[in-house]
Amino acid sequence: MFNHGKRLIPVVLASLLLLCGVVLPVNAMAQKNSSDTLYLEHSPKKATLWAIIPGAGQIYNKKYWKLPIVYAGFGVIGYFAVTNRNEYLKYHDAYICSATLGNDCQNPLADKYSTDDLKTIRDYYRRNTELSFIVGAAWYILQMVDAVVDAHLYYWNVSEDLSLKVEPALTPVYGMPAKIPLKNMPVNGIKITVNF
Repeated sequence: MFNHGKRLIPVVLASLLLLCGVVLPVNAMAQKNSSDTLYLEHSPKKATLWAIIPGAGQIYNKKYWKLPIVYAGFGVIGYFAVTNRNEYLKYHDAYICSATLGNDCQNPLADKYSTDDLKTIRDYYRRNTELSFIVGAAWYILQMVDAVVDAHLYYWNVSEDLSLKVEPALTPVYGMPAKIPLKNMPVNGIKITVNF
């Protein structure tokens, strides 16, 4: 049997540790001195750097409620990636056994399915594994984009005076042909006013 997954885990963990140690900024918040007062600046660049670690950009932006969404997404995608990878390896081993040994293969899946069926099932799980990794990468980029957009909108001032006003309106009609008798009659309509 082939055992590909055990070699991949230490490499991924070592890469993540190296990435965290090299890329993350030592100073989490920038400080500026403006008219003898010290204040903290919220920076989209720092949010991007923090977002390299999934969920850290949301913590930097103080959007703690998004953390369960980010990690649930990674959990679901990881579950499907691992499950599909394990099934792929199982059917790959059965296919190799059936293709090389023929009737002498002792794999229970090779007894149950033909060699062509094993190849089809193996390819199905390989495709789903690759798709899981693509969706995981897209989810990773999406959580980074979310952190950067939140950082850009951190100081966005939403007025308490938000209002929507809908009222009837009479609109005069211009440019009508002279032969129409109701040329100067107004047309009923709706006027919508948004204040923000």
